[in-house]
Amino acid sequence: MADIINFPTKTEAVQLREDMRKLEEEIKVQLDLLQDINDRVVDLTVDYEDMLARLCKITGVHLPPELDFEPDFDI
Repeated sequence: MADIINFPTKTEAVQLREDMRKLEEEIKVQLDLLQDINDRVVDLTVDYEDMLARLCKITGVHLPPELDFEPDFDI
């Protein structure tokens, strides 16, 4: 005798598709938020590095080359 495989009913499949669509939307929202946070962290880091470079210039402290935040070009 053959084994019978129970497939989801049409109603279950419709519900699963709807649930998956909602999850996809939430994933997109969270990825957008993550991108916003990442952009803000980058902006804050640039501001921090600018302030550190100014502080070092004012106080006469020289950063090691690997920590030198001075841009090599004019912006």
